[in-house]
Amino acid sequence: MQTYLITGAAEGLGKALSTHLVHKGHQVILLDKNLKALNALYDELNSENASLYPMDLLGATPDQYVDLHDNIQKYTHKLDGVILNATTLPAFATLEHFEAKQWYEILQVNLNANFHLIQNTLPLLNNAPTGKIIAILDQSVIEHPAYYGAYGVAKSGLKQLMTTLGSEQRNTPLEVYTATLKAFATATRGRLFPGENPGKLPSPEQVAFPIIDHLLKNKPHPDIQRL
Repeated sequence: MQTYLITGAAEGLGKALSTHLVHKGHQVILLDKNLKALNALYDELNSENASLYPMDLLGATPDQYVDLHDNIQKYTHKLDGVILNATTLPAFATLEHFEAKQWYEILQVNLNANFHLIQNTLPLLNNAPTGKIIAILDQSVIEHPAYYGAYGVAKSGLKQLMTTLGSEQRNTPLEVYTATLKAFATATRGRLFPGENPGKLPSPEQVAFPIIDHLLKNKPHPDIQRL
């Protein structure tokens, strides 16, 4: 049994990733700010292998990330993998009209929080026989960068952050990955593209299954890159 920390675990892709891991008999730490959705997922999973960790990445302080490390070390004693999935995506806007407060909030959740998560889970991952960390990226900001604003900048920054981590950890057992995903059906995407038929897009479950199989079984995945 392996232990994974998943951010943004309560809904969408995070929920699908968490569910797939638990169904395969692994332990999952479900980190999300939405306590109601976390509790609903916990009830749905109905498994002692699922642990809730309510945390708002927007308002979290550096000390709270240290607490996360300490709590994982105290209660699970190990960490085999981290999936950096949590994200927030605002409405489309030009840079000229992008609201300044929202710019900082998007960067905090989508980029700065991941730095703190990496820094405070790295000691636990390096104690695992083969620790794995993967960040979820978005192909859309590469193909159509206009109007994504801070979200696109944060995702690009996250890719560089993971590239730096992979280079620094090259001589350790830690495996560092990015998954640059194409569009799939989520509630957030539905709000941004109300005219789009979600039935023509892959579901979060369809996206999650091959990611987990890659992490657990090293199955090739065209969207996953080891750094």
